[in-house]
Amino acid sequence: MIPVRSVLATACLLAAASASGAETRVLAPAESDGRALVTAVLGGRSTDLLVLDGGYERGLRPGAVCTVSRAGSPLGSVIVAESARSRSVALVLELAAGASVAAGDSVSVRANPRL
Repeated sequence: MIPVRSVLATACLLAAASASGAETRVLAPAESDGRALVTAVLGGRSTDLLVLDGGYERGLRPGAVCTVSRAGSPLGSVIVAESARSRSVALVLELAAGASVAAGDSVSVRANPRL
């Protein structure tokens, strides 16, 4: 049996996090597709950051390696650096020669080759 004090403490912590505007992380539903669209590209010195319109609810987790593509043609690889409920940030790992990522491009999680 779970102690009532433990349940109340957990409920208070969740309420405080929600009230402060902190985003709680949830697991994606079984039907999540692991896909998102690029909403912004932020240029950096050594790599570009991509802001994605999907997060935990779409199956995007920190560390997930993804393929970025345009009109079905792969452009390169990215890795999810941070993920919230409905937004993610990914780092560009590699791009095909002459390719660039733009808002509207599609990002999808790669299957784990170790399975």
